[in-house]
Amino acid sequence: MPEVLDIDVFATSVFKIISDYFEITLYRPADNKVVFWGNPLLRRRGWKRELNNRLAAIHVRIKIERDQQHYRITAVSLPLRLGRPPLVNILLFTLTFLTVLIAATWRESGEAFLTHPSFLVTGLPFTLTLMVILLLHEMGHFLTGNRRGVIMSYPFFIPAPTFLGTFGAIIRSRTPIRNRSDLINIGAAGPLTGALPALVALIWGYSTSRPVGPDNSFLIWGDSLITWVLKGIVVGEIPAGMVLDLSPVALAGHVGLLVTMINLLPLGQLDGGHICYGLFGKGQHYLAAGFLAFLFILGWQWNGWWIWLVLALFKRPFHPPVIEKDIAPDKKTQLAGWLAMILFILCFVPIPIH
Repeated sequence: MPEVLDIDVFATSVFKIISDYFEITLYRPADNKVVFWGNPLLRRRGWKRELNNRLAAIHVRIKIERDQQHYRITAVSLPLRLGRPPLVNILLFTLTFLTVLIAATWRESGEAFLTHPSFLVTGLPFTLTLMVILLLHEMGHFLTGNRRGVIMSYPFFIPAPTFLGTFGAIIRSRTPIRNRSDLINIGAAGPLTGALPALVALIWGYSTSRPVGPDNSFLIWGDSLITWVLKGIVVGEIPAGMVLDLSPVALAGHVGLLVTMINLLPLGQLDGGHICYGLFGKGQHYLAAGFLAFLFILGWQWNGWWIWLVLALFKRPFHPPVIEKDIAPDKKTQLAGWLAMILFILCFVPIPIH
């Protein structure tokens, strides 16, 4: 928790957890603590240890005392200490860094790095830029979730033998997301945070990118509204019959926005699915159905959308209900959701690769 404690957010975060263990009848927030009164709901062994572990994950300590007919539970905020990521997360991050670096070096230097490892330096600009974008995206989810009382895992990066060297990263919530406000805030935090370094990378990278004549081995990346505008401002008009050869940093920024766009698709357990369910409730189901039809039509222009259509159907495109589904999010939270949706429109690329 931050030094200046928002006592209402703190009380809500703690209540979400202890209400699974106590029937709360009253609570009173103070300057730096919250006192609850209630009676235990559970009789099974180990529930107190489980409760303390869940609260410790959001940096809260409680004291339970008998108070006449009820129990008095005093919750106090602890200084924020995230702790070290588990070994598996560190290993996956390291392995993903290496696979991205190898893929980037292969694009820059071909097979030369196999006999001259020093050529790996040529892959560092793309690798460092993309990994920062992905890391900030996932840490946006992580920090926002834990601040709101939802226990989040550290991000799991996914190495892959692909053109980019990775399938991105995922993060999991260890406890249920109880309401639509939490869905929006946690879902929007990642794309909004990750888009900032991607935009910086594009502006910087476009300044070192040059128009070239295309050949059969040259990948042409499709433009979103953001990349089209930034390219026009930084690069200017590209001569007819030529394409922009993206510098490694510009390519990383472009991929970062592409990842942001895909995460914001209004489907299932993607960030966009969380946000749309938070904003519209069950209306997300109708939005998802319409978007699936849209993807099918787009597939005639770029076959990759049909792959995403199949994946969406396999992973279930309709968001499941949350526990407190009838409580509408406040205006500040809705604004965060709409900003993420505007970002999706600005990042959307009908044909990602030509």
